[in-house]
Amino acid sequence: MKWLVSPLILSVCTFAVVHVVDAAPASAKPAAAAPVKKQETFKTFTGKVLANKVRMRVKPDVESHIIRQFNKNDLLLVVAEKGDFYAVQPPKEMKAYVFRSYVLDNVVEASRVNVRLEPHIDAPIIAQLQAGDKVDGQVCTMNHKWLEITPPADAKFYISKEFITQVGGPDYLVMMQKRKAQAEESLSKAFFTAECECKKPYEEMSILEPTEQLQTIVRNFSDFPEVTKQAKEGLALLKDSYLQKKIAFLESKAELSASAKEEMLAKHKTETSEFFTEAAPSPRATTWGKRAIQKDMTDQMRLWDTVEESLFLSWNAFHTNKTLDDFYTEQKANATVIFGTVEPYNHPVKNKPGDFVLRGDDTPVAYLYSTRVNLHEHVGKKVSLLVTSRPNNHFAFPAYYVLSVE
Repeated sequence: MKWLVSPLILSVCTFAVVHVVDAAPASAKPAAAAPVKKQETFKTFTGKVLANKVRMRVKPDVESHIIRQFNKNDLLLVVAEKGDFYAVQPPKEMKAYVFRSYVLDNVVEASRVNVRLEPHIDAPIIAQLQAGDKVDGQVCTMNHKWLEITPPADAKFYISKEFITQVGGPDYLVMMQKRKAQAEESLSKAFFTAECECKKPYEEMSILEPTEQLQTIVRNFSDFPEVTKQAKEGLALLKDSYLQKKIAFLESKAELSASAKEEMLAKHKTETSEFFTEAAPSPRATTWGKRAIQKDMTDQMRLWDTVEESLFLSWNAFHTNKTLDDFYTEQKANATVIFGTVEPYNHPVKNKPGDFVLRGDDTPVAYLYSTRVNLHEHVGKKVSLLVTSRPNNHFAFPAYYVLSVE
């Protein structure tokens, strides 16, 4: 049987072949199929808040319920992203609430049990629990029908990406939380020590130990501004308590004029404000004597400045109308020259008579401190010192105040 092909059909087929050949020449290679792009897994990181009053919301939406606000430098664990928002893990101290009727012996008895932000049915839902899930909670004190629990692991909240920057991996947050706990513990111990000293009479007070503890917190935990702020306030209160007891003590031993008392309080107020600011103190003149405060004065030197002030006030009680310069002029007239190598004395002992030791050929010769000479600059050097005697608090060697390095 022969197949008959009409001229019209042949013409159409020929046109189709020519059209295909023009569209895809024989020399052209077929386009490669586009590779399927795998969705990258989000890498959890520690995020730092970049501004104050940054809002954390229940959902990634600017109209969503606001849970709380964070301040600049607060740290959070960022676990995911959604649009213009980062999903963050609930803060460590945060609590959530579930209706007690659905929990028996710390086990959830129903499916899709809502976990809410507050202990009432109108509060935002932040997660759900399923039958068999275990919870560890306690009866809510505000509403006994609810159980207070830690938010479930899958609970997430949202912060706009523009207010978060990455500062490290997830371990960084754990490390910083431990450091903060250490800072708060150190602050608590320092406050306890300071409180104990402030309860003592002036003659028995020793503010060196609590002052060193609080200054160490300021130096070592600058990454926690709230903690260092409390430490600075504690230092100011400690110094104020010491001054008030000192005034009362001096008044009981010798008559202190009203003008001298006012000047002492004014001087203390100025020093306290300058002592705890980061900017270098400016030179000032008082009736105690015109004295330029060194810009490079260390915290230890400022501490001994309080001790020197106490000695001056005791001397001034019997030398009326005399200045601080007069005090040190008399000290220089009776000064002694000693020789040796300056070494730091960093042992945190109570009532230590100096921050430095002067060592002879083999053994220590004396304890040293100064508010006029930065002895740090002379550590390890053999020097000749002009000194005046100070109480050694029953330590092994005599103690001296350094007036100058010869």
